[in-house]
Amino acid sequence: MRFGFGRAAAMAFMLAAAGAAAQSSGPFGGFRHDRTLPIEIAADSLEVREGEKIAIFRGGVVAGQGTLRLTADELEVNYGEGGGETGQIRRIEARGSVFLANGAETAAGDYAEYDVAAGRIAMSGGVTLTQGGNAVKGATLAIDLNTGQGKVEGGGGRVQSVFTPAPQAPAD
Repeated sequence: MRFGFGRAAAMAFMLAAAGAAAQSSGPFGGFRHDRTLPIEIAADSLEVREGEKIAIFRGGVVAGQGTLRLTADELEVNYGEGGGETGQIRRIEARGSVFLANGAETAAGDYAEYDVAAGRIAMSGGVTLTQGGNAVKGATLAIDLNTGQGKVEGGGGRVQSVFTPAPQAPAD
């Protein structure tokens, strides 16, 4: 049994959520963090399926790096042969009450998947993206971390948005 992947797993997901920050301060680029900070993961249990190259954190999962926080009911890490900055992680799936936050910026849904090789994160299940007083709701959220572009879709319904205007300076 190997336990070194836990740190890499959390880092991969944190980098996924925060990757767009280096390229944009827009609605998909606000999850800034310091990659050099230590990563902490807490869960009620950890199951390792070495033959399948899967590690599953269950029960009130909380992962953090600096000010960036991820919570979910379950976090499944698919790892295997490979290398690079994120270790040997191929894919990370977060299930149940998924919540990602960094200060005033949050993303929430029922499910999130990070494809490490493609540099893409997808969330589904009543997704809500907030940034300060602004909010966007839809069925799915997709972010390309290589370009910083994202898309919210209604999934048969409509995408709903609320944008709060910046405060105006008082007239003299």
